[in-house]
Amino acid sequence: MRIFKRLVWVCLTACISQPSLANTASNLTTTITQTITQTINQNRDVLYQAQESTQPAVSISFDGQFDTCRDEFYQQTAPTLVGTAGKKLSTLAQPLCFSGFATLHSGVARTPLWSASRLSKQRIQQARQLSRVDNFHPELRLPATERAELVDYRRSGLDRGHVAPNGDMADNESQYASFSLANIAPQNGEHNRNVWRHIEIATRTLAIQYGEIYVVTGVAFLGKTSERIGGRVLVPSHFFKAVYIPSLSAAGVYFSPNDATGKYQIISLSELASMTGINAMPTLPMHIQNTAYGLPAPMTEKQAEQVLEANANSWLQLAHAAWRYLVELLNRA
Repeated sequence: MRIFKRLVWVCLTACISQPSLANTASNLTTTITQTITQTINQNRDVLYQAQESTQPAVSISFDGQFDTCRDEFYQQTAPTLVGTAGKKLSTLAQPLCFSGFATLHSGVARTPLWSASRLSKQRIQQARQLSRVDNFHPELRLPATERAELVDYRRSGLDRGHVAPNGDMADNESQYASFSLANIAPQNGEHNRNVWRHIEIATRTLAIQYGEIYVVTGVAFLGKTSERIGGRVLVPSHFFKAVYIPSLSAAGVYFSPNDATGKYQIISLSELASMTGINAMPTLPMHIQNTAYGLPAPMTEKQAEQVLEANANSWLQLAHAAWRYLVELLNRA
């Protein structure tokens, strides 16, 4: 209506001010075109701003419910659920603190959405000395209607896959906690024992190399994810492992389909949030969240030992070179 009124005013003004009808028609066409263009340009930004302001980003935090395990998070800040996908995930979401990790459990899926840990060189070295003792058990802190039971996995054809890995646990208490079904998701056996296991080894190797890393491991339910084992526990379409290396100020995410293909990709934290609704490390600067750091390829234990040996040798060579340089300086003095 506003554009129409302005055009009427333009027409009247042009007709009165122009002595020639031909000139009036030509000028009127030009003036109308300019008026429409100017009006659209003036209103376009306002229109987009109005759309953005009426659709604020959804961000759901559970920070206040992780008081006893917040040291497992970077800057003691838990992952947030964002966007439409995050809002859906928040239904029946239950924060849980364990010895050695923190978990956000879904009472809808009856699996964790994510588990988070701070991994240090010392912790991984201690974990290597610990023998694995399987002790899968239901999480009794959860309501019976929202938790998985051992019977749900029986004859399912899928593994009981750790989200926070048993291999990251440095003592008996945290190892036992890692076998809680609140930290377990149905996982393809080939995936669990091959590419995912090798991703876990690569991640522990990073902790030894750089002294400290923060890890958020989780599951995603993308596409058609209606399969439930035992008629109750939802089968994830993907597993992910987000890694932040403070000494490098760099982060990346292993993202792998829950199947036997052995496929995986490295994505950014922002891509993970966009796809899954999980912002794994919300306090990191956006330029770090937007950049997918080149995490190492999945590796076997033997390959990990070779990487660490090469890394140790490089430091020895650097120290030797520094010592020789210092000796030469002293001799010249």
